Amino acid sequence: MGEEDDVFKRVEVASPAHDTFHQMHTFSGSYKSKTLSTSSSIDSIRSEDFRRKRLSMPMMYQMYESQYDDLRGTICGPESPDFFPVQASETLRKALSGIDTNDQVIIDTILSHSNFQRQKILNAYEDMYERNLLDDLEEETGGFFLEMALALFKPAHKLDTQLLYKSISNRYGDRSIAVEIACTRSTKQLKVIRESYLADYRKTLEKDLSVKVEGIFGKMLSLLLCKPRDEHGKRIDEDLVAKHATLLARNTVEELAKNLQTFEEIFVQHTWRHIAAVLDAADEMITKEREKDLETLIRKNKNIHSEIRQMFLTILRVARNEQLYFAEKVRSALSGDRPDHGTVIRIVVTRSEIDLADIVEEYKRKYHRPLDIDTSQTCSGDYLRLLTALITGNASYHR
Repeated sequence: MGEEDDVFKRVEVASPAHDTFHQMHTFSGSYKSKTLSTSSSIDSIRSEDFRRKRLSMPMMYQMYESQYDDLRGTICGPESPDFFPVQASETLRKALSGIDTNDQVIIDTILSHSNFQRQKILNAYEDMYERNLLDDLEEETGGFFLEMALALFKPAHKLDTQLLYKSISNRYGDRSIAVEIACTRSTKQLKVIRESYLADYRKTLEKDLSVKVEGIFGKMLSLLLCKPRDEHGKRIDEDLVAKHATLLARNTVEELAKNLQTFEEIFVQHTWRHIAAVLDAADEMITKEREKDLETLIRKNKNIHSEIRQMFLTILRVARNEQLYFAEKVRSALSGDRPDHGTVIRIVVTRSEIDLADIVEEYKRKYHRPLDIDTSQTCSGDYLRLLTALITGNASYHR
């Protein structure tokens, strides 16, 4: 049994409150989330008792919950006295061992518990039946339902580490996933990911990046993933904003794409509120001279490397509204000729305890239709039921 497994045996189970991400998740700060409304049905469960009880959770799991009062996930497990991993294990075993697998019971049980609580259920299941729950799921289910269920059971930081590794290790891997992780995880989360990367792959992330991701894009990505970002600056330095905005406005997109020093000075280490303010100020300068904003100039520029262009666009979109960024990614994944279910699963699972409810709200605000309506047109069967329950927060515990 590894050190992480020992943690599950030692730690008293606490309730993960989906509202308390308290400045460990940098990018969802007041600048970007100020337009988000709150739902009284979800807000009603918020309490100091939740905050107190969650302190007994390992820090790595606390960091993957929402810690802002104005950001909401769709999953909130039962409070500590009401969490019974043995009972949950019995329910899952019955659902998996009958003549017909009861997928709805599996869905309700999985989504009625937080990621940390699912680790306790995995341990209880193995202790009780001398069987591996994930192996049993693989035997009895399949397809995108299985892919999503396995992602939900994987420890949140381990899932991010795996996604990052695959993104940079495959010659034809999707490097945009690595950029997304770099731009949407907090400094503390990224530190845990780097430690997990070293433990799982026996090499430092920084060293692996230098070997696998070449050129200035690789150096920019390494800065975003490995350099700590200021997460506590509450006051925006107007003078520094003006300085950085001027730097952006005076350089062409081609110059920005090859100037590592300028990239680091503006986009690395500073708060996302600062970056958003810089972008707004730079746009005012740029539109006066070129009649186009910075995002348009970057998007239409075909002279820079496509990965650098996408990195710049991700930084711009995340800085201004992280939840809208994810909503747009989901929309793109659903609306293509071939739906990208991997992207949909990645986003809804990794944001389920952070801000998925607000991503769903942003989706409806921009596209004037509920996300679960669009998923029903591209997904089906038990996968659709699992996806819909996660999006709406409508597992049995939430009813």
